[in-house]
Amino acid sequence: MSTKNIHYLIAVIFILFAALQYNDPDPLLWMLIYGAVTLVAVLKVYLRQLNFKPLVTTFMVIFGLYSLMYVPIFVEFLGNPDKSELFGAMKVTKSWIEGTREFFGLLIAIGALEYLRRSKVKK
Repeated sequence: MSTKNIHYLIAVIFILFAALQYNDPDPLLWMLIYGAVTLVAVLKVYLRQLNFKPLVTTFMVIFGLYSLMYVPIFVEFLGNPDKSELFGAMKVTKSWIEGTREFFGLLIAIGALEYLRRSKVKK
């Protein structure tokens, strides 16, 4: 699979992530986070001549700092013996479920941005 196609795949995945946020308690924030990853993926295909590393690095730092807020919630998740609820229905019954999901979402976004930061799209 070409780098260009991987960028398109990342864009589609993250636009779907953004679309699924409509029922989230804070949908605009998460649509912006996932939308930023989508935007970078698409722009790197169409504006190959520009250096996106400073922008992508900035997003990664912001998302990384924001993820620190979720570390205590994630630690609570790790201490819970029944982790199956995290991947179950969307109904949140424990305080740590939403925060842990958001922590993972930020890690996924940071991982995608790291790939985009390192990749070079060929013509």
